[in-house]
Amino acid sequence: MTDPTPTPPQDAVSAFLRGVDRRARLFAEVQSGSAEAAARAISVVARVFAGDAGRWPMARWPVQYWRLLLATPQLRTLDGARTTALLPAIARLPLATRTSVLLQLVSGLDDAAISEVLGEPATTWQGRIRDALPADLAGQPDVAAWRAWQAQVKQALAMPPPVAAEAPALPEATVAVAPSAPHRVDATRHRHVPWLWLGVAACVATFAAAFFLHPVGRDVVQRWLSPIKREALPPADAPAARYDATDLRLHPDRDLLAAPAELALARALPLLAWLQATAPAGLAVAAGELAPVAPVAVAPDTEMQRVRAWDRLPPRERGQRRGAWEAWRSLPAAERVALRAVAVRWRALPAEAQAELRTQFAAQSFDARMGWWLGPRIGADWPRVAALFGFVDAGERDAVLRLLRTATPEEVEALARLAQSTPPEARAELRRALLAQPAATRGAWLLARVQG
Repeated sequence: MTDPTPTPPQDAVSAFLRGVDRRARLFAEVQSGSAEAAARAISVVARVFAGDAGRWPMARWPVQYWRLLLATPQLRTLDGARTTALLPAIARLPLATRTSVLLQLVSGLDDAAISEVLGEPATTWQGRIRDALPADLAGQPDVAAWRAWQAQVKQALAMPPPVAAEAPALPEATVAVAPSAPHRVDATRHRHVPWLWLGVAACVATFAAAFFLHPVGRDVVQRWLSPIKREALPPADAPAARYDATDLRLHPDRDLLAAPAELALARALPLLAWLQATAPAGLAVAAGELAPVAPVAVAPDTEMQRVRAWDRLPPRERGQRRGAWEAWRSLPAAERVALRAVAVRWRALPAEAQAELRTQFAAQSFDARMGWWLGPRIGADWPRVAALFGFVDAGERDAVLRLLRTATPEEVEALARLAQSTPPEARAELRRALLAQPAATRGAWLLARVQG
């Protein structure tokens, strides 16, 4: 019987292994940390690949080869200290991240092939690469560091190997060799000469055809035959502006960084709203008392100092401050003016009085404290209506806030009763029906729902 698996030409297998050898050795040495371990892995993979190459079409060889290489024990764990000095910045990365970076920079595979080799989507291994890169001033992955890694890999691939690489061992194969025949040079020399010239002519014809069929060759011929004169464009003018990472106007959080005093008020919004609504120690500000308030004093610093201090904050802290800023900016202008005045009176209190008020504020329930982020008008009624409006769709949020800010005391009382009597599965439908009511008929509609 014959073997159903076709055997590829040994010359093709050898040529493939020689072509991929330099990249594979660099990958294996940096991945394993040792030139000796890399050499053992390359030798094993060469033997296995040469024996199984007939199972795959040649177009699949690169993916199968790199799969085999990654499966070797030498590249999956790091035994002992690293002895290689190649690509030190990449060699320090964690194993999975180092694998992703090296496949992207060294293997020569495209993204789809790398995903197939790793057995995971491109977003996963590309995310590991992004996380491994240092951040620039704008908080984004540093492109300069990635380009430096690319240059180091290119330089390492261009260097000759320190020791002549041993030819990959191929499995034994039966090769039919024709028996040697006596050389009859004198009798056949003249008959071979015409065939030699015919071979040279065929090579010249092949080269000419390749030249004229290649896009570059066709372009050269068109330039020779075309009557149109072609000239290089003049050098480009200098750009009107360039991206400057230190420019505060280009920072994604430029609004809150440009107003540190407002940001300080935003972070204290729940406490200030509670003081305005409950009027302890005479801190509340009546509508007739509103007057221009002196700006809150902040530490004198430059814009760049604020940007650097902001970028040093943990991501969670930056997210909390962004949320506070959005809550402050969503308040009506009149409430923000009143809270600024409350902040001035608060700062004038003795430290003991401030501590006592903070203790009273902290004694509230979590839901009550969170309600004060919506301002003094809504925060005072929030514990009573939170069950009905605590979780709303993003598209309903603005409409709900407008409703609560303009609701009369009678409407708030009806909403509080509905919040207690409406089961959770019916609250979304009730909110949609409530928001669809005109302001003029909303009170009567609520009363009917309470009584019905």
